[in-house]
Amino acid sequence: MIQINIGDHTSSQAGYIAFPNDKLETIRWARRKAIWIAANISTADPYYRGLPGGRSLTDLLADRSIWINYHPTMVDFGETNFAGGKEIAISITSFRVGRWTVLATLVHELAHVDGVRGAVQPRAAELAVLACGLGKPSERTTGVDDPNTPYNPNISG
Repeated sequence: MIQINIGDHTSSQAGYIAFPNDKLETIRWARRKAIWIAANISTADPYYRGLPGGRSLTDLLADRSIWINYHPTMVDFGETNFAGGKEIAISITSFRVGRWTVLATLVHELAHVDGVRGAVQPRAAELAVLACGLGKPSERTTGVDDPNTPYNPNISG
């Protein structure tokens, strides 16, 4: 399955490091929950299959060549080294908000791993969060963020 950097991986990306011990439980929970989503939320796998890379969320989560790293200083919630890349960073910012935001960041970044380019498809990665059941359709249609969900209709990239 997708790998969590616990010190057994050196990323080529500056700032992408191993998760500190106090963040491991949360990132492991987010990975388990993402696997649950892929198996139980009927819109998740089809949404990802429609992205440029054509892989399902299940496929991405099973790929041992994808690494989830920690980034201690990034202001954004997370990033992927490039569209179709295999290096994800989840930032301190996501962890400060909470585990549901860490999960939302993970599924958002997996859309970039599946080929979504932010400049070309500015909403596609955040819509993956919605497809994974982490938001309300009304947030998308009204553009009004519900602070009780990790989906944010105002996030692009």
